[in-house]
Amino acid sequence: MTAAAAGRARIMRLWSYCRPVGIRLLSAPERPGRTSAPSTNGADRAGSECSTTGKVDMNNRKLLVAAAAAFFSLGAAQAQETTETVLGAEGNRPHLFVTGSYSKPDSGRGTEDRGTGLQAGFGYPLSDTGRWWLEGRFDYSTLETGPGRGTDFYQSTLGADLQYAFGNREQLTPFVLAGIGYAYNDVVPDVEDGGAFEAEAGVGLVARIGSLRWLRGRGDARLVHDSFQDGYLDYRLHLGLEIALGPEKQTVKEVPVTVEKVVIREVPVPVVDSDGDGIADDHDHCPGTLAGAKVDGRGCVVESQTLTVLRDVSFDFDSARLQLNGQRLLDDAVKFLGSQSELKAEIVGYSDSVGAEAYNLKLSAARAAAALNYLVSKGIAAERLSSKGLGKANPVASNDTPEGREANRRVEFNIIAPPPPAAAGETPAAAQPVPVAP
Repeated sequence: MTAAAAGRARIMRLWSYCRPVGIRLLSAPERPGRTSAPSTNGADRAGSECSTTGKVDMNNRKLLVAAAAAFFSLGAAQAQETTETVLGAEGNRPHLFVTGSYSKPDSGRGTEDRGTGLQAGFGYPLSDTGRWWLEGRFDYSTLETGPGRGTDFYQSTLGADLQYAFGNREQLTPFVLAGIGYAYNDVVPDVEDGGAFEAEAGVGLVARIGSLRWLRGRGDARLVHDSFQDGYLDYRLHLGLEIALGPEKQTVKEVPVTVEKVVIREVPVPVVDSDGDGIADDHDHCPGTLAGAKVDGRGCVVESQTLTVLRDVSFDFDSARLQLNGQRLLDDAVKFLGSQSELKAEIVGYSDSVGAEAYNLKLSAARAAAALNYLVSKGIAAERLSSKGLGKANPVASNDTPEGREANRRVEFNIIAPPPPAAAGETPAAAQPVPVAP
């Protein structure tokens, strides 16, 4: 059962108790004013005053009871309140309250003195918003005239109030209330002690004190109808403190879901240039170009150009047998020459400085021939290739270290592009390989 439904059930039970009392009060005939107990010190005069002024205006009584009944009916109909407006977690916590009271009694009680008393109680919220409250209370009040002056009343009351607050009980919050109770009247001198039902209606204010979220000040003014004897209509003021209890109630707020707009961005397709000649593969008409070769817009080697584009094809010491890294480099040359059949290559072999010069020339020529034979074995036409050996000439590293001598034992390729077409009437010059210095 929800808090609102439970609150509505409590209120309907209270109304079932209150309704018979209201009917009895409304239907009771107006009784003549009573006189106070005999007294040797002005009691007869007081009794006479009660006879002439002790009648309570029945219309006022009917109006008060009708207002209380209407307020309870309103609470029963509206106890289930929506939570569209959240008033604050502190404002809907149960609370205790303690107040002092100051009373202006009905003239029918036979006293003109003002009364004082105490009130204590417990309040419980009937809705999550902290608007509707049910408060149980105990009141003790005295109406004393002093010795020999008339009638004194000592009143103890148990009651319950339905309250509606116009705020969150933290800032200055007004409220209205209506309630019922059962009061026991101890009358001195003893005329007719006894209990009777009462009905109350009033307005009040409550607000937090300073920065203490659990402590509030409160006050209210009430019109109290006491059905004891002939019935009395008293006015009562309360002023005191209200103390919030328990942990804060967390009110669940609906958080709007923000849907971010999906921005569709085109992801650029990376440009693939497998041979590194600066021309994308999908536009490259001559794939597999060797590194360092100059190409035109189609990805083919620029014409009328002689380049040294391959070196460091290594051999074992004093041998023309290719090492594995040399074979891999020559495989790249096979792809390159195979894609551009109009190119030719001159293969030049070199040696280190160890040994006689004539021997090194012979060894370097054998190494160049080994590279040529490897290319032919891979399908490159022999007429497109030539080879020669230059011995220890043109070293690329120092021959004083093993690493330097290994680098000098190499084969370089001079790639020869065909000359451009000759103009009309001109004889084309023979293309000559021109090695590019390392």
